[in-house]
Amino acid sequence: MKHKKTRKLRPWNRVSQQIYSLSTLDANGKINMNIVSYATAATLKPKSYVIAVYRKTQTHANIFDKSANQYLLLQGFSKPQSRYVRPLGQKSGLSYDKAKYLAKQNMSFYNLNGSDCGFLPDCGFVIACKITNTIVYGDHDLITVEVVKTVEDNNDAQLLTTIDLIDQGIIL
Repeated sequence: MKHKKTRKLRPWNRVSQQIYSLSTLDANGKINMNIVSYATAATLKPKSYVIAVYRKTQTHANIFDKSANQYLLLQGFSKPQSRYVRPLGQKSGLSYDKAKYLAKQNMSFYNLNGSDCGFLPDCGFVIACKITNTIVYGDHDLITVEVVKTVEDNNDAQLLTTIDLIDQGIIL
């Protein structure tokens, strides 16, 4: 795969990884989404993921606030969704009203333990997950989540990866 950048890629950017977004709710049911590139499936039974969540973000606050909904949607982004990476990944929900931005994006909704949580159109897949553990570590904190249900699954979607974002100049 040819990259537009001629500089040497850092080791963690040489492996093409799926780009995700977490859709979370705060204690009042207000939606927030972020971008995740550090996520991996961890176990088969139960099906689980380990996800790194950057500190000092609205997503982190939503997940680590035990009074908030302890469910989330993990969205596997498709290539056309690269347009969401800058507003959802390079802006903080602490200072930018992502809920207002997201309200204009023709979202679908899924009920997560009594609250409606949005997901974006054209995802490769969307899975509902329950947070099972949190681990304070480094500049990101880790969460483990158990898959509760597949909400959407578009097998024909071309999934968005870190290499795609490098080629677009979004990841440097």
